[in-house]
Amino acid sequence: MYLHTHYFMDPRRPAGRLEIVTIVLSALAVFFMLIFWLVYVIAIPMRSGEPWMLGVTGLLLLFAAMPCMLIAQFQGRRREWLRCSGFPVQGRVVRVTHHPSVSYGNQRHPWTVLCEYRYEGRTYTARSTFLWDEPAGSTAKIFLDRDRPGQAWVDPKSLQYKINLR
Repeated sequence: MYLHTHYFMDPRRPAGRLEIVTIVLSALAVFFMLIFWLVYVIAIPMRSGEPWMLGVTGLLLLFAAMPCMLIAQFQGRRREWLRCSGFPVQGRVVRVTHHPSVSYGNQRHPWTVLCEYRYEGRTYTARSTFLWDEPAGSTAKIFLDRDRPGQAWVDPKSLQYKINLR
């Protein structure tokens, strides 16, 4: 079902905490491997320690980033599949949550919305991915899997946002 969809993480606007962790771990791994290459291959002197420690640290960071990347890719493919093949329903925004503890680059802190929707007489909830602009609307378009109606994705393009004039 999800195997034929493609998803590419947007490093400018991560969809969640796991994508931020993946980006940070990957960047640190590249940094340590680059420093290892500069110290070991070009023979830049070090004050203390062994140059191979930098390479090992880079590899460990890369191995830590790989499962995060795989899980984030699976979640992204699931969202993409729901966007393309899911059944659209109208939902109502129940709660808007601001995440001041999450910071990424020079962007403001992200928001998420919790939406409630009905399908075949039952009520379900779905949480959005990170929204980098403050949502203001009370309705949202939700795409759900008909076989598992609890699996749903909130379309961020269907939300209304506050306009901040600075």
